[in-house]
Amino acid sequence: MPQRHTRVPDASHARLVPLLGIVLCQFASAAASTPASAAEPARSAVTARGEHIARIICSACHVVAKDQEYPPILDTPGPSFYDVANRPGTTERSLRHFIATTHWDVKSIPMSMPNPMLLPEDTRAVARYIVSLRGR
Repeated sequence: MPQRHTRVPDASHARLVPLLGIVLCQFASAAASTPASAAEPARSAVTARGEHIARIICSACHVVAKDQEYPPILDTPGPSFYDVANRPGTTERSLRHFIATTHWDVKSIPMSMPNPMLLPEDTRAVARYIVSLRGR
């Protein structure tokens, strides 16, 4: 009978196991929400990224999702993403422009939105997520 050689895991394997778990969870989550049509996966991935970013960054001032974990911290929060999505004239392009350029400083009265300091692709993802809420 041939001998089996068993490799003893070293410290680098111990670091990979949690990382692999995270990657597999993210993959399973993405796979569960992937639409059936071939054109949808790329759009859906961008929209999901936008929702994730909105939940982390924008939810401090806006209601970004109906199941948002915590309410906005402002006494008078910004408009909900549902309201923004359903305004006449709201487009992904208009939202990208607003998110990228409408910022307050200490001299601005009334105060407008602070700079979320998003990368252009993240701004696009958030805008696409907001537009996806139209009609909901």
